[in-house]
Amino acid sequence: MNPSHQNTSQSNDSFKTGYFLPLSAITLLIALPYLLGFAPPEWLELSIFAFFVIITGIPHGAVDHIVAADVYKLDQSFGDQLRFYLTYLITMVLLGLVWVISAPVGFLIFIVISVYHFGQGDLAYFATLLPKWQQVALYASRGLFLITLPIALHLEITAPIINSAAGIDLMQFSIFSEHAFLTASIVTAIHVLVLLGVWMLRDNSSSQPPFLSKECISIGILGLLFVYAHPLVGFGVYFGLWHGLNHFFELKEHLSSGEEKYTIAQIYSKTIPFTLLSFVGLALLWFLSGAFGLQNRMISLLFILISVLTLPHMLLIDKMYARKRGNG
Repeated sequence: MNPSHQNTSQSNDSFKTGYFLPLSAITLLIALPYLLGFAPPEWLELSIFAFFVIITGIPHGAVDHIVAADVYKLDQSFGDQLRFYLTYLITMVLLGLVWVISAPVGFLIFIVISVYHFGQGDLAYFATLLPKWQQVALYASRGLFLITLPIALHLEITAPIINSAAGIDLMQFSIFSEHAFLTASIVTAIHVLVLLGVWMLRDNSSSQPPFLSKECISIGILGLLFVYAHPLVGFGVYFGLWHGLNHFFELKEHLSSGEEKYTIAQIYSKTIPFTLLSFVGLALLWFLSGAFGLQNRMISLLFILISVLTLPHMLLIDKMYARKRGNG
């Protein structure tokens, strides 16, 4: 095992420890009204979703051009910049064409991408110390937990959105329509078992005592949120706080590995141009949906747009972590 990998991962874990408790407290505070049986009004639920997606959800992918420059050793020349943007755009277009040709296939690709990317984004600070097959198992179990619970436990809300976007009626599948809670429980149990298995198989030299307890706590907190809260609230809080915010710490570590050092504020400031561009795109999507009478499909269209953006982002971040393992 490369000692530098161990030290880097432990260093990043120290960053995570600093915000883990307040992050958990905020999540529980948002879940509390639901736990007490008092669902917030719809406008507030949509506001919570929009707030976290706007503050950290969208911005966390708005510095991909900087990450690419570091990972692929690109400079500011026209040729290098054109190569990055064309590759990014072509990847998006190709997945977009898959959605046009076969929406169910596009949806399944999106689910696979999301499962891996969410798991990797949340647990890479520990998993990059592990053999590749253990990393994949850990990412997959974490991602399945994150994707399955909000969808399966709120099928009356999620099924119409997925059916509208992908033409897949989840109500036809008994594991969702009749055994949703059992399915969610099994997926959660699988993640816990994978965690324990990976922990027992780990190299003792890479032991990180906070990891297992913190991950079990996060499973419990996010589980409560996903079970009781509106799925948009649950996804917004997870995507913005747990996934997006963690990504900023990972970027800080990665981009500060050379001579130049970055703060979270400096990295966040670099997200502003492409974040604003994303908002312009969303406004255009809203305008076009209104022009073609598709306002009722706005969430479905947004769902497809996110999937198209996620693929090149995931491929880039996977390359970043490959370099962290020393395989890039």
